Amino acid sequence: MHRFAAVAVIDPQGRLLMQERDDDVLHEPGRWGYPGGDLEAGEDFRAAAVRELREETGLVVDIHDLESLGVRRFRSDGCGGDDEFELFAVRTIATQANVVCGEGRQMVFVHLDDVADRPLHRATELTLHRVREWSEAHPFDPGPDPRRFAGIILVDRRGWILLQERDEHPRIDPEKWGLAGGHVDPGEDFEPAAHRELEEETGVRMPAGSLRLFREFVVDHHEAYGSWDVMQVFVAATDLTDADIDCREGRQIVFVDPTVARGLDLSSAATDIVPAFLDSDLYASMAP
Repeated sequence: MHRFAAVAVIDPQGRLLMQERDDDVLHEPGRWGYPGGDLEAGEDFRAAAVRELREETGLVVDIHDLESLGVRRFRSDGCGGDDEFELFAVRTIATQANVVCGEGRQMVFVHLDDVADRPLHRATELTLHRVREWSEAHPFDPGPDPRRFAGIILVDRRGWILLQERDEHPRIDPEKWGLAGGHVDPGEDFEPAAHRELEEETGVRMPAGSLRLFREFVVDHHEAYGSWDVMQVFVAATDLTDADIDCREGRQIVFVDPTVARGLDLSSAATDIVPAFLDSDLYASMAP
């Protein structure tokens, strides 16, 4: 029987670390799966998981931080017999820059919502639902006092979204494209901060209650602050045009075609937020 260990590594943004396998491997060539591998002589599943993760990704985890999601067996067409594996889950504060691809074509973090769109290793197909459940039950804790941010996306009649081109001055992601918005002041709630920041940056005052919470994101501010922070994103449909926007911060604040928006040099936060919003049912309800 072929026995191996696998590790579901989840980052603060809820993304799963996945390996795209080479075409010449014996088991499941060209498919996407968890980092992991065969048990060596005298090893148990847990020890093999720690070793394989280090060898394949460069990530080092404490053996006691791995949480077992169970042992599974399946019939393997590749080896012509039964495979048995134990899957472990762990959260990491590592970023893509910390990951070394030690095996396979690539080793990358993939949003859990996008994982099923790829050709998957059989072990991943069997257990992906358990990884989703575990991730939802173990949300990332950014600490007792994370920095708080409010972001705003307005959607015009064409379905274009309001974005800001940042200049060279901001501490966070200078010269990239991001959302209107900013820091939540001490004692301030997210929604009032969103209204305040939108008016300060664009001159637009939205009616009370017009902004709708889209989602709360954990955002990567390592380059600026060395931390993961929290941002709530608020959205609204609007009849405003570029002529109604007074750009008071950054190079420009304009409505952007969604197809173009996906290809912009986005801030670290917007890299996750913009595609998530454009792919959402909420955006579909606002767009023509």
